Amino acid sequence: MKIFTTAARAVAFAGVALTALTTAGSAGTITGGALLDDAGATQLETWLGFGDLDFTSVWYGTTGATAASFHAAADGAGPTISIYDMILTNGDRVKIGGYTTASWAGNTYKFDAAAFIFNLTTGEMQEQINGIYYGFYSIYAGVSYFPTFGGGHDIYGGAGTLGGNSAYTYSYTYDHTQGQIGYAGDTGAYAGDSGYSYYGHTVNALDVYTFAAAAPPTATIPLPATGLMLFGALGGIGALRLRHKA
Repeated sequence: MKIFTTAARAVAFAGVALTALTTAGSAGTITGGALLDDAGATQLETWLGFGDLDFTSVWYGTTGATAASFHAAADGAGPTISIYDMILTNGDRVKIGGYTTASWAGNTYKFDAAAFIFNLTTGEMQEQINGIYYGFYSIYAGVSYFPTFGGGHDIYGGAGTLGGNSAYTYSYTYDHTQGQIGYAGDTGAYAGDSGYSYYGHTVNALDVYTFAAAAPPTATIPLPATGLMLFGALGGIGALRLRHKA
């Protein structure tokens, strides 16, 4: 994945043509948001299987953000990837979430054969196999709910206002042989066998992304001497801001 830097944008804005400064890695960009990094984007590309992708955050919220604002941005946005920054009851901090092609609009369960849930912190992904409630329960779309996966639910991030400790993870619709998506090494349906509580998790933030096939790389144009001087002056800034997203 490539992440545009402030320095590269500054050079382009100054009218100097050059390829944007990027991190090393596969093709693609991450625009906006806060919870998706290069490693996470590369992992999502592998799970999705669509090749190199450009990811764009359509909504990012922290404590106090409303479900209404989430739905205003995400309903009808097309396939989405939702990532929660969550602290589990055992104290572990994880990035968990899910992918769906279904819209978050409405007040109903929806079936989406392509949907899956994941834990970017542990590198685990669960598909809808061996689920207790497989079928019509891929996601729950509710006007007061944040992204909710599974019937029961497998991932519940709260309703109304983001934050607090009402979130939970359970093993219902997605592969119950892998247990709760939040805990590494968990197995079994419902609360699993980790020994940790499935409820009382705290949500710090939520990031919702759309994606598209990665745009072709920009052709590199030789810089004139003045451009090279400007690039050199900004190079130090770019090194310091390499991880900043557009």
